[in-house]
Amino acid sequence: MRTKILKYSLVLFALSIISCDKILDVTIRSSITGQNYWQNEGDFNPYMTGIYARYRSHMDDMSMGEDRSELWKQGYNARFSSYWAQSITPGNTVDWTSYYGTIGHCNLLLEKIESFPFNSTVNKNRIKAEAYAMRATIYFYLAKIWGDVPLVLKSVENENEPLYPRSPVVEVFTQINADITAALGLFPETDFVDKYRFSKPSVYALLADVKMWSGKVLGGGATDLNAAIAAITEVEKSTAALMTTYASIFDSRKNSEIIFSLYLNRSEFTSGAYTNAFLRFDTSSGADNALDLPMSLVGQQAYCLSTDALALFAKYPTDKRIARTYIPEIMKGVIKNYWPNKFTGTKYADDRIPDSDFIIYRLSDMFLLKAEAYAALGQIDNALTYLNKVKTRAGIAVYTETNKALVEKEILDERGRELFHENKRW
Repeated sequence: MRTKILKYSLVLFALSIISCDKILDVTIRSSITGQNYWQNEGDFNPYMTGIYARYRSHMDDMSMGEDRSELWKQGYNARFSSYWAQSITPGNTVDWTSYYGTIGHCNLLLEKIESFPFNSTVNKNRIKAEAYAMRATIYFYLAKIWGDVPLVLKSVENENEPLYPRSPVVEVFTQINADITAALGLFPETDFVDKYRFSKPSVYALLADVKMWSGKVLGGGATDLNAAIAAITEVEKSTAALMTTYASIFDSRKNSEIIFSLYLNRSEFTSGAYTNAFLRFDTSSGADNALDLPMSLVGQQAYCLSTDALALFAKYPTDKRIARTYIPEIMKGVIKNYWPNKFTGTKYADDRIPDSDFIIYRLSDMFLLKAEAYAALGQIDNALTYLNKVKTRAGIAVYTETNKALVEKEILDERGRELFHENKRW
């Protein structure tokens, strides 16, 4: 089966200066394209920054992630995609153009940077590492959804480029792992440089994620599960540390628990996905607790908690995460719905704006992945150690059951509680 990949433009900027006697006489003073953009080593870092901006827009979408989970129900407006009903067809596919455009920009950067003379090898290697990590994470996202996908490893500059067939998912994961290995070998630093960009600890987090998927979904078994454990051990060697209180994770940017996040700002990029979970003033300003509700003029009031989500938290009524995870909407003493109370943006004088950072990886996510890997390997004591690190901060009793199936179910439930509304539920 051959899948058409729409060609993407390599034009980065177009600068023209008009100097003429007649309005239609235009002289092009400069034209910057993929062929002549790369003039000095300072051109590569902003190009990589632009790739991160593309990635941020990809992550502002829960349609292929939590939309398909059991944790949400329809709110007051219909905003759920057909994926929510588990309907995935060739007619409602992901935006191939956008994702392969991002892959193409990574390919182009890697081609251009290889032979370009840099005064700083450190900077060159860090940018290359970020590009490899970005390409790996985009392919991982696509492969989790579709399995076999086209594998494109060079820039596409000619509209007559032959169409690429789907590559078997095993080959795609081979490339993902190769890119991760390349990235880890290139990063000059062992710890974080900027948590808004890939670093060695965040690529180890990505590696753990990849190995858990291939270990459990693609039959990689103990080899991949142990590789995931080893990768998380490397993350633990970094300066990442659990925040003392759960709520504080969402009160400050790039805090100690964050491994990798994406920056949002009112003047630069705000989240449509977060907006879907905001209430609107015209619907909810009459609520008994209106001052506490995440309301916005642009709120879509589409995503509220399902009975399944509420049941996860009802198991432990003293869970300290509850207040920051969701909030009831109370009308005349009656609860109408429960709405997310995470990623509620910033309340400005004129409106609440969905500008909370996207958290890609944080340490408690890694602890629960490690617990899952240990449990799958039958190492229950180790699994409980990492599961209970998360439970202890939540203020709930440690889990002591030793039955493998029950431990695995508890870890899955704990991920639902700890990582709710973080697009981790499939």
